Amino acid sequence: MRASSTLVTVLAMGALAATGCGKVPGMGGKSKVDPNSCGNYAVSDAGRKLHGFLEATVALEVAANKVESVVKESCVIMGHELKMAESDLSGSTDAVCNKVIENLKAGMSASFKADAKLDIQYKPAVCTVNADIAARAAAQCEAKAEADIGVTCSGTCNGTCDGQCSGSGTAGTGGSSGSGNCNGQCSGTCHGGCDGTADVNASAQCKAEAEVKASVDVECSEPELTVNADASAVLDTSKAELTLAAIRNGMPKMLSIQARLRPLQAAATTWAKSARELGAASGELAQSFKDQALCISGQISGAVAAIAHIEASINVSVSVSASASGSVGTN
Repeated sequence: MRASSTLVTVLAMGALAATGCGKVPGMGGKSKVDPNSCGNYAVSDAGRKLHGFLEATVALEVAANKVESVVKESCVIMGHELKMAESDLSGSTDAVCNKVIENLKAGMSASFKADAKLDIQYKPAVCTVNADIAARAAAQCEAKAEADIGVTCSGTCNGTCDGQCSGSGTAGTGGSSGSGNCNGQCSGTCHGGCDGTADVNASAQCKAEAEVKASVDVECSEPELTVNADASAVLDTSKAELTLAAIRNGMPKMLSIQARLRPLQAAATTWAKSARELGAASGELAQSFKDQALCISGQISGAVAAIAHIEASINVSVSVSASASGSVGTN
């Protein structure tokens, strides 16, 4: 009966922390998740995996907030160029950006003839995920050798491929398998750069940690965007100048974020699935940490509570960036 009573207490306190109605050790500050707040729990196998997952939760939350911040900043820049009222440029990201995009569309309609086409030269940003970072993180989490972790790439593998490479390189081609350089689709394990998303073969928490850490450490090229309009297509020169300035000065940041969002969104999906699974098993898992059970339960509840915010930040960034780029014909 004593163990059952303790379990009920842990679950109740975890639920209390998730709703913000109480304070659990390690749950203070802006974020409810602090991987280092519960003592030396990471010495065990389960503790090591949980610690890495909580680290990934914090990193993902920071990354999601950052991309949303850049999206809003891009909208505000365009709003200023369009001479919008300051009151229209404050508020939530979607509220601000929806107003800006509508003003941008209205500006284009008023500035140029109906059949006019802007001369848009656009080279999208390319973001490369380092598959080796993902493999290293998963290996440390699983306490395995890095070579024993498989990482597949959804896009172009620019490195070595253990398997069949459909592009140029010395890995297996023409239906054969092998290992070697690859610059194309790799059907097996990819080592090095991946212009797409990385899929790690590991247990749920380790998979989430590895994919998040790789997705927030991407290297991206800068997009190239030039926009011009033939004078004969212009209806209102002053409005046309404002509209073109808005596109030139605000859209590059937005387009850069679009490229970053693809691996981040994929990693967030993996992470959220693992967070929900952890939440469902939090009572039993927390009990395995004995004296740290209450703190561990609070940390898991904090991770579960973060799902809604992280998903909302990423979703609004995806939606707004797609809408903005579509309004000027760059998607």
